[in-house]
Amino acid sequence: MAARSFREHGSDTSGIGTVMKKVGLTKGGFYRHFKSKDDLFVEAVTRAFDEMGERMVEIAQSAPEGQALRAIIERYLSVAHANAPGAGCVLAALAPELARKPVAVRRRIEATLEAYRERLLPFMPGRTREEKLAKIRVLFSSMAGALMTARITSDPQKREQRLKEARNFFIKSFVEE
Repeated sequence: MAARSFREHGSDTSGIGTVMKKVGLTKGGFYRHFKSKDDLFVEAVTRAFDEMGERMVEIAQSAPEGQALRAIIERYLSVAHANAPGAGCVLAALAPELARKPVAVRRRIEATLEAYRERLLPFMPGRTREEKLAKIRVLFSSMAGALMTARITSDPQKREQRLKEARNFFIKSFVEE
């Protein structure tokens, strides 16, 4: 619930009381599970990366042979994903907030982000692990930016056009034919 709430509304708007109320618990019950709101935030971000990683791996594994990365890009930069920030990529939903968190929190989130990248590494082209990691860091941070920009776009047709342009660019740039 916190993972969805933070992605939909941000961590500042989704206070502890709001999140606890949504799950039917008291604010006092929060402190039996977490030391601070930052701990809840890290757990929520971790959950969001885990959920997104599972979906991306499923998409890749169900794609025709040789089309895994294309399928990931197409799903990530889809209108459905753009229209559902609460169930989508936490990086695209919260990157500016993540960057403003204390260093200790950012380190924990960075470790989670690295684990997410590791799950997707088998679907990246490249001869070496380092080459694949470099590509995945550029690809996913760039796609997150494209998704954020598309979400800003109020006209549905323009939103779809921006997503289509980004999909075509990333497929052409990253997918080995």
